[in-house]
Amino acid sequence: MKQLFLIIAILSLHGCNRPEGEMIMEVADEETFEELLSIPISEQPPPPPSITSGTEQISKKTIKTGGINFQSQDIVEDYQTIRELLPRYDAYIEHENQSRTKERISYQLTIRVPSTVYDSLFVTFSTIGHRLENKYSSIKDVTENYYDLSTRIKNDKLLEKRYLKILESATEIKDILEIENKLNQIRTDIENLQGQFNYLSKQVSLSTISLSFYEELPYVYDASQRGGFLAKIFSAINNGWQGLLNFVIGLIAFWPFLILLIVLGYFIKKFRSQKN
Repeated sequence: MKQLFLIIAILSLHGCNRPEGEMIMEVADEETFEELLSIPISEQPPPPPSITSGTEQISKKTIKTGGINFQSQDIVEDYQTIRELLPRYDAYIEHENQSRTKERISYQLTIRVPSTVYDSLFVTFSTIGHRLENKYSSIKDVTENYYDLSTRIKNDKLLEKRYLKILESATEIKDILEIENKLNQIRTDIENLQGQFNYLSKQVSLSTISLSFYEELPYVYDASQRGGFLAKIFSAINNGWQGLLNFVIGLIAFWPFLILLIVLGYFIKKFRSQKN
């Protein structure tokens, strides 16, 4: 009886001194290939709590998007102002489109900016331009989706290691082929999940601001689109009107010289009257 108690005590001490990970792996190795491979990958049990538990601090993850539409009096100057602002906020233009018609010139810009300075840049953009026509801003909470993807990737990678460990012990061709098939499936899932996670991470770290602004162009009569006698009449009327406007503008531009001539004529006339 004493020998039996001594053997039990030695085995207990030997089990306590073994690493936890080694004990878990031995339990997994005892499973038959048939039992493990019969369970679909999507229904595989999660890793033990002692493996998945961590000290990662959960922080709120949000996606910020906004847009501003405004009218410009000098679209070239406003566009240059926007370009000069971007380096100060580590922002950049992701998409850019310019269009021009007879009536206006338009710009559409998609700007990516770090989420930490999104609000400051958005307010700064709101002050640009002649007349603000519309602006909007929204925040989407993606915390649950973000950490769900992160956890699924970690669990799938642990499951991949588990299959690789079992593959080392497999001896029959049927089992090896079946395990490799499972590995291909889980690696495909990891790639898909990783792609979704990378895209979501970029949306969280970089906010999006859409800018749309335009400048109205003065009307210009295009005689090339018309022909015949009436077209020439309209063209002559337009040219005469434009000439009159240019003459008036020229007079306004030279008003100091006109005043000088009037004053000079007054003194000349007064001098002549005194002389007579």
